[in-house]
Amino acid sequence: MKKISILLLSLSLVLACSSDDDNNQPNDNNVTKADVVSNYADVVYQSYADSYSAAITMQSAINAFVNDPTDARFTTAKSTWLAAREPYGQTEAYRGATGPIDTDGNPWSLNTEGQMNAWPIDEAYIDYVEAGSEAWAGTFTSSIIADASITIDASTLADLNEAGGSNEKAVSTGWHAIEFLLWGQDQTFPEAELAGQREFTDYTTASDADRRGQYLQVVTNLLVSDLNDLANTWTVGGTYRTVFEGLDEDVALSQAIQGAFFISGDELSEERMVVPVDNTEGIGGLGQELEHSCFADNTNRDVYNNAKGVINVIFGSYGTTNGASFYDLVLLENPTQANSLKAAADEVIARVNIVGVNSKPFDLLIAQESTNPITGPVMESVVALRDLADEISASATLIGLTVN
Repeated sequence: MKKISILLLSLSLVLACSSDDDNNQPNDNNVTKADVVSNYADVVYQSYADSYSAAITMQSAINAFVNDPTDARFTTAKSTWLAAREPYGQTEAYRGATGPIDTDGNPWSLNTEGQMNAWPIDEAYIDYVEAGSEAWAGTFTSSIIADASITIDASTLADLNEAGGSNEKAVSTGWHAIEFLLWGQDQTFPEAELAGQREFTDYTTASDADRRGQYLQVVTNLLVSDLNDLANTWTVGGTYRTVFEGLDEDVALSQAIQGAFFISGDELSEERMVVPVDNTEGIGGLGQELEHSCFADNTNRDVYNNAKGVINVIFGSYGTTNGASFYDLVLLENPTQANSLKAAADEVIARVNIVGVNSKPFDLLIAQESTNPITGPVMESVVALRDLADEISASATLIGLTVN
């Protein structure tokens, strides 16, 4: 599956600085693999707990808006979505790690990633779109919101997600469904500095206003519930944490580092960055539809936070949680390889800082890069992420772990 504000700018600078500080911590010569496993679980839990807490704030703002729609409350709801994406973006590094987020068939499996974060989406599946803008997908002639025969509740919308597995663009739930319902389509080209311009009156005087508000609340509640489940299963004594800490240490560590390797070398660098660039021919190309948060123009932050999540796994640090790490084990075994790993991580942070903090929106960046992609900040970040994946793999092999 393919799956800012001054405050956000300040947060990103803090994250970048803290990354440098954390990565230069002196190695503890007594660190063990068991220590690293335990600290990784702490990092995972805390980031999911923060995501859940931020989503609760978003839920409150959305409920306040739907119950009494005003332009000011609409703006607040959107700002809380942006803020909630910050911690969640860093949790992406736990995907591809045989964990509960995207593993099926085990008693501890939640397998909620597709329900929470599926993309790209055919927005016509959910709600109205501007006439003629359906061309990139062209599948749906009637939306869920416009079809009064469809009951809007959590069970129904969850079942409709990806059309029961038959259409991966038929996304009905999750972050990007909420994003679309808040921003609407981004039809602001050639003024590409702007995000989607949905009016709050879509929830007051427009057709299907009541169903639209109900839909927004239901999918938000479902996302909050899924994040709560993830935080609970990773807490001390939680269902999956108990399973994870009971694994052979090498198996647990291989799974943990596999997630970082997957995001760095594949999901982020390839699906979320190369694919939009390759599908863009100037402003307004298909690449804009394929960017991760295309309605809110928040893809820059997605890229930054996804990369930061990889760094968190390598160095065992998230927020105030900081302990024994994969990097520590590599440093104990071979300081030269550890230096190579750290240098690659530092290069990633330097590159994604340009994309995520100080640049124009992602859709404009890829439009400018599509004719000569190797020289632009997006593709330079791709190269750095792939190099980091190579160093993760080499480092894992050195300490007896396997990633692929």
